[in-house]
Amino acid sequence: MKRSLYVFCLLGLITLLNACKNDDPAPVSPVVGRWELSRGLLSGFPASSNINGAAIDLYYFESFGSTIDVYADNTFNTNYKNVTVDDAPGTWTFSNNSLVLKYDTGEEETYTYSKNKNVEELTATKPISYTLPVSTTATAAGQLTTVYRK
Repeated sequence: MKRSLYVFCLLGLITLLNACKNDDPAPVSPVVGRWELSRGLLSGFPASSNINGAAIDLYYFESFGSTIDVYADNTFNTNYKNVTVDDAPGTWTFSNNSLVLKYDTGEEETYTYSKNKNVEELTATKPISYTLPVSTTATAAGQLTTVYRK
């Protein structure tokens, strides 16, 4: 009888210890969430234009808006709003503060993730060509880097 009591106590202890296992889910990547286009950073314009380094509101200048929804299952959807609205889905990877978006169309974009005083940003690593009016009769060609905020 004493042996049976010891066996039941031992089984109870094993069951209790097994139930206390820590099966916490893996932490969610900091890039998961909704990112909204914040601004465009200008570079590569003629020095005389004095606009290099300036940040512009793309909605004001171009009536252009965009969001990137990054999901925990390593998928994403980019939504572009200009004259029309368009979605572009795909998959993503994140490593060493570098977010790579691989669109279902085969295109790829890379962003650098940063966080400063609770402000999180994704900055495109490859600027795009951009032409900006610098007077009523002239334009200047340079580059624009998009920046998204969470």
